[in-house]
Amino acid sequence: MTRISCLLLIALSLAGQAPAAFCADGRLTFQIVRTVGEEALWESPVEPGDFFTIEYRHSSDHTPVRDLFTIDDNGEIVLIEESYRWYGAGLESRADVGKTDFSGEWTRVRMRRPFPRFLLRVGEVANHVLTIHDQRVPLLSIARGRESVWIRVTGNIKIR
Repeated sequence: MTRISCLLLIALSLAGQAPAAFCADGRLTFQIVRTVGEEALWESPVEPGDFFTIEYRHSSDHTPVRDLFTIDDNGEIVLIEESYRWYGAGLESRADVGKTDFSGEWTRVRMRRPFPRFLLRVGEVANHVLTIHDQRVPLLSIARGRESVWIRVTGNIKIR
């Protein structure tokens, strides 16, 4: 039975439904991981309730975009707000997604979109910058432009 459980965890991990690694002490670790070979490029300890942002330039409109995420009680990444100055292709705008605020200089779309992990292609034009715990990480400083990376949290995560 133990072998079957282990094989199931490996299969779920490869499918992106469970963490790829577990911390021995039960703490959570935020990671940016190269998709090819699953090499951790950058990591930081996190706790439920922590926030992080990814700021970038829209690749075709060249306007600033800011995504705000949190780590929920299950250790899952949740997109809670996308902000932009001018709408561009691929940005949140549908009424069924969340609450949209058009007041001020930025359009803010508030939502709750959970991700076990998410795939990001490091943009040469976008110049993605991840900020967590007051630490700014330009993704081009740890990965090549056009390279795919996973953004994920590993550790003692509850599987839904």
